[in-house]
Order: sequence, then structure tokens, then C-alpha cells
Amino acid sequence: MRTLREPANVVFMIAFAPTFMLIMGLIFGNGPKKEFGGQGFLDANVTAFPGIVIAIAAVIILPVDLVTQRETGVLRRFRATPLRPAVYMSADLTVRVALSLLSIACLYAVAIVGFGVGADAVRAVNVLLATALGLCAFMALGYLLAGLLPSQGAAQGIGNILVYPLIFLSGAAVPLSQLPEGVAAVARFSPLTQLTFLTKGLWEGEGWIQHWGSAASLIAMGVLCGVLAARCFRWER
Repeated sequence: MRTLREPANVVFMIAFAPTFMLIMGLIFGNGPKKEFGGQGFLDANVTAFPGIVIAIAAVIILPVDLVTQRETGVLRRFRATPLRPAVYMSADLTVRVALSLLSIACLYAVAIVGFGVGADAVRAVNVLLATALGLCAFMALGYLLAGLLPSQGAAQGIGNILVYPLIFLSGAAVPLSQLPEGVAAVARFSPLTQLTFLTKGLWEGEGWIQHWGSAASLIAMGVLCGVLAARCFRWER
């Protein structure tokens, strides 16, 4: 909740995703390419890019922010109130998911308006719903990390250790089709890969039923991490 009181944080959270898309579009363009079946680079990968935003926001930014608030005594002020950890996390989650969704919606707007990526309104709504599901699941992981890790330095270190394999094995940085067969097989077990499968399928017109396994795995991850995070939450060191 502290996030909204710091304008620089809000601007960064909203601007990061569309800026990333703008850079990718300027570097790679969206002209037809054989390796993407005649599609442009952005057409083929646009639904994977939000995974990078989600991983960084949930696995690095969120834990570091909460651990810093705990170390500086900001969270301790709430301990004397009737506010329960689950309520605090729910309110904080709502703000973070809303800002991240706005940022990702701007990412898609840049791709569509700026680089001619094809889009369908109904499919786009489904993709944003799937993105919200993914955000909640990964944010729950972030709250769990914040509760377990003892210091800001630990949160930064563990966050970086986790986030780069998540990104590079999800298809968000390198398409799974271009990974070695063994690596691609392992990558399919990554929750970020499952989110990429889900959003890509919905963007291409497939239904939720066809990707129920991916959706179920994200729901299970969110529930499990959320329950554990509520138990591990600490107002102070």
C-alpha cells in the first residue's frame, strides 16, 4: 500500500512494460520471418513478454520492497492495529496487480498500435484475465519469499537467482522451440512457462478448456504460496 504514496514507484511500475515492448519492437521489428512461420517477431512472442514483467515484479521487486519496509520499521506500525497479515497482503496485492495489469495492457497497446500486432478484443480480454491469474500466483510467491528471507540483500540475491531461470526457460526470452530438446522438456514444468502457454493459446483463439492444466497449476501455486505466505508473514525482524 505504500506503493501508491511514492509516485516514482507508480510511474516505474506502469512504464516498465510498454517501454520494454517499445525497445523490443525498435530492435527486432515485426516483419515476417521464416523461423516464426511467416509471422513477425512481435506477433509470435507478444504474449510471452508480460512474463518477464511479472517475474521481475513478483520475485524481485515485491520481496525487496516488503523486506525493506520490515527492516525500516514501516510494517511494525501495523502490528498494534487489528489488521491481520492476510488482510494487509490482500490490499497490497490488489494495488500491485492493478498497476501491473495497467502496465501490461499498455504493453499490448504499444504492440498493436505501434507495430501492427494483430489482436481480437475477446481474445485480448481472455489474455488479460489469464495475466491477472498469473500475477496473483507469482505475487503469492513473492509474499512467501518476503516472509522467509531475513534481509534486503537476501531478497535481492535469491530473487535474481530465481528470476533469470524462470525467464529464460519460459519462452519469454528465447522461444521454447529454439531451446535444446532436453532443456525444453524441463522448462515445461516452470510455472512461468505454463503462464506463457496459457496466454499464447488464448491470444491465438484457443479456449480455457484446452489449457485447463496450465490454469490449474497457476491456481494451485497461488493458493499454496498464499497460505504459506500468510503463515510466514512478519511485521518486524
